[in-house]
Amino acid sequence: MMNEPKTPQASDAGAITRRYLDSILIEERLIDAREASLDTEIFGRTYKTPIMMPAFSHLNTFMKEREKAMQAYMTAARDLGALNWVGMCENEEFAEFMEVGVPTVRIVKPYADRDKVFSQIAFAEACGAVAVGMDIDHIFGSDGRCDVVMGEAMTRQTAEDLRAYTAATKLPFVVKGVLSAADAKKCVESGVRGLLVSHHHGRMPFAVPPLMVLPEIVKAVNGAAGVEIFVDCGIDTGADVYKALALGARAAAAGRVLIPPLVKSGAEGVVEQVEKMNAQLRMLMGFTGRAKTSELRPDVLWLDGKRMA
Repeated sequence: MMNEPKTPQASDAGAITRRYLDSILIEERLIDAREASLDTEIFGRTYKTPIMMPAFSHLNTFMKEREKAMQAYMTAARDLGALNWVGMCENEEFAEFMEVGVPTVRIVKPYADRDKVFSQIAFAEACGAVAVGMDIDHIFGSDGRCDVVMGEAMTRQTAEDLRAYTAATKLPFVVKGVLSAADAKKCVESGVRGLLVSHHHGRMPFAVPPLMVLPEIVKAVNGAAGVEIFVDCGIDTGADVYKALALGARAAAAGRVLIPPLVKSGAEGVVEQVEKMNAQLRMLMGFTGRAKTSELRPDVLWLDGKRMA
């Protein structure tokens, strides 16, 4: 089961990320502060929160405790006014998911079958997805060879491949699993419109925390062609979201923190969890004098006794 706890190891990128997130501190700026709005524009649409639903895969297969778990968390996204993401699935499943009626980004695996990649990109566009993308951090398995996921062979991806995908759709194309300025530059040069800074909950041992490398990625992209930058991994609280946005992300995806409430209470549980995160984010924005999510900056963040900007 995907939410079973594991014993942290020294190489556990998830635990490393948690420690880094908690080491970033926030200073107050209360004079002239106002109540904050969480409205956030992403790819030309305005959402009620910068907290996004994650690109879960196969929830309906593996989450036996909750019937139609994928539709439940998508329903939560709809009720929250949040942007939703969906991971690995077949076209028929994706069509069923889209019946929930929530703006959705479809993430396609780096299949060795290139025809399947292009088929899923085209199908996402035909179904009304707001964006489509690829999960490049699933190219390799734990043995260093190209991975096999649910019986499907994965393969390496090149900048030329990315250019072909971006040319194949009118939708913004997003690359999930960017964890370096080097990859970010190659994505932008290939016409990619969105970067999800992520280590996929620690698929690679000792992976750098997304927020640690985020400032370099933001600098490398430097506002090129309206490219949006997103973050996931360890986003459990409104404070985590605040730090991600202050360091340059447009929005952040919650992840495994949503699994227990989804199992226990379905869509209502997910809504309750995200609303708690929204409340803390709004409070921190008020305490730091930021009235809009677009106003968050790293000048109020401290790390190791030094201001981060």
